[in-house]
Amino acid sequence: MFGNYQYMTSNHLLLYRLAELMLEHEQHILTVDFLFDDEQIGDFVKSIQIDSPYQQMLYEGVLTESVREEKLFVSFTVEGYFHYVLGEVIYNQTKGKSPKSLKQIVEENKLNGAKEGVEQCLIRDVQKRDLKRLMWMIDEGGKILDICSIPLASAFLVIKGTAKSEEEKLQLQHKQVKVVFKQLFEEATDNDISVLDNTIDFLESAQQNKIVEIIYLYINETVKPNNLKKAIIYLKSIQYVLKDKREEKLNIILQKEFEADDSELLILFYNEIALQFDFISKYDKAIEYYDNTLAIELKVYRQYHPSIATSYNNLGLVYYRKGDYDKAIGYHEKSLAIRLKIHGEQHTSIGNSYNNLGLGYYGKGEYKKAIEYYEKTLAIDLKVHGDQHSSTGITYNNLGCAFLEIGENDKAIEYHEKSLAIRLKVHGVEHPSTGESYDNLGSAFWEKDEYDKSIDYHEKSLAIRLKVHGEEHPSTGYSYNNLGCVFLEIGKNDKAIEYHEKSLVIRLKVHGEEHPSIGDSYNNLGWTFEKIGQYDKAIEYHEKSLVTRLKVHGEEHPFTGTSYNNLGSVWNDKGEYNKALDYYDKCLKIQLKTLGNEHPDVASSYNDIGTLYLNLDEFNKAIVNFQKGLKILHKGGFPFKIAQCYEALNKPSEALEYYIQSAEIRKEDIGIEDEATQDAISNAKCLAKELNKENELPEWMR
Repeated sequence: MFGNYQYMTSNHLLLYRLAELMLEHEQHILTVDFLFDDEQIGDFVKSIQIDSPYQQMLYEGVLTESVREEKLFVSFTVEGYFHYVLGEVIYNQTKGKSPKSLKQIVEENKLNGAKEGVEQCLIRDVQKRDLKRLMWMIDEGGKILDICSIPLASAFLVIKGTAKSEEEKLQLQHKQVKVVFKQLFEEATDNDISVLDNTIDFLESAQQNKIVEIIYLYINETVKPNNLKKAIIYLKSIQYVLKDKREEKLNIILQKEFEADDSELLILFYNEIALQFDFISKYDKAIEYYDNTLAIELKVYRQYHPSIATSYNNLGLVYYRKGDYDKAIGYHEKSLAIRLKIHGEQHTSIGNSYNNLGLGYYGKGEYKKAIEYYEKTLAIDLKVHGDQHSSTGITYNNLGCAFLEIGENDKAIEYHEKSLAIRLKVHGVEHPSTGESYDNLGSAFWEKDEYDKSIDYHEKSLAIRLKVHGEEHPSTGYSYNNLGCVFLEIGKNDKAIEYHEKSLVIRLKVHGEEHPSIGDSYNNLGWTFEKIGQYDKAIEYHEKSLVTRLKVHGEEHPFTGTSYNNLGSVWNDKGEYNKALDYYDKCLKIQLKTLGNEHPDVASSYNDIGTLYLNLDEFNKAIVNFQKGLKILHKGGFPFKIAQCYEALNKPSEALEYYIQSAEIRKEDIGIEDEATQDAISNAKCLAKELNKENELPEWMR
């Protein structure tokens, strides 16, 4: 037994000796009477002086006394702190001994916390750059494998020397990962893969993203995917390699033949292939392998099983990204049905399904339905997690986005501010989700035409993303993109172009040419050049956007429709109406097929086509399109333009009817003082006077 206490403070001696006795007697709670007779700490325990170490530990809440069967017991208050002190005890007792002594404690000592104490002991080994016992335990496997992940994570995080810059720190991190990998795979076994997988999970949960990336790069270089277990972790590493190599590496794995006698491993294997294809936007391939996963799960598990629900959920998310919102909703409904049967209403997975159904309806433009599902999610979040949890923050964020789409900007801001408050409390300022909330607040204030506030929030978001992710990250590109949009709105055209180009450079570097975000960047540059009157340049970028979207999404996708619409808009600006009409028609056909005939974007297309016919003096055709748009979207602009057409056709009575309708809609939507409302009122009054029908005006308008 370790007995050299001379260099310990009284407080530390007390806690150390207490942990030592607990390990020796295999009990995590001891009677105070038993401690009275101990040579090292008996006097401390007997003392009732307020400044004695024992009384201090009780007062500070480090130790807890409790009465059981008329006896006074003492234990550590905080389990984690007990494990830490116990780790020191075990480290000192087993110093210089073989790792079998640690295995013996894990397997034979009945003390609650013995395993965790050994884990802390291994962390002390790692801090002293001694990995021998840890590596032995990993190779040995069995029960002791469970306690190797956190020490291995610590081994990756310990770097030798002091870095003077971020670049030097990165070099030291690479060097340390290389050192650990050399020892870990010296005698390669599947145990190495199992513990490495768990270690990465731990590092990801601790937001150690840079180390995780370095580890995966070494996995890609080091691990030979010659069985399913190794292939799965190798597949996970592919997203970290150069973008032009990802599909090639995926196809290499697909050409290999593995023994497939373990159904659970095969499920994980197919699932990981699907995830990787989803990551590189090869949605049809992702669906193929999720279908493979699901087929095995349906054979192996009973009908109502969490894994089957997860596969339906994953398929729903891919169809959502593919733009097939009806299929996405169908799969999420299947997932929800299983989860409700297994878990009941009040479970996090139910909230997840409601949230994903909300996303599907959001994609369809059915924002009120999306809000309905997000509110169901929120009710579960608040009941299960409370109002200070990251999941609740996500739901507030989604509600904010949906309310913004239906024009309830103040409500959107309220929800985004709630989301931000939670994220600041849970994650702090320097976290991706906090950056997202600032970004969404920027978008909400943009919709309110409060551009200074919008820029302020987008710049806060950008600062966080640069600090957390660096320059070459999709989120950073997204912030540059949004700032570009706001700068265009306030007439800072050069700055708008600069930010959109920065966004494009990042996206090309991260994703390559064939990715949805590239289509977005080309689209926004096209929109920017159109707005400043450089139509040829606008057409060039919109055509690039169309090419990318056709490759990524295919012909029948809402984003492809948007590119056709934007090309129509520029050709319309150039006065080439037949070309414009051709593109508008292509867009409308896609939208009707993919979004249905009640989507706001369809109404917008009818408006574009109607306006074009209005400019061509084809008033009857214009009226048909404006009326179709009005049926979908009850907005004052449609009846106003219909009224203009009837005036041009010399049908003043019909025109008066629609000017009144426009004024009434605008009064409710944007207020009576708004310029657009006043235009409708003015035109209605003029026509009413002309026709001697002033008595037909609504009372509020007279």
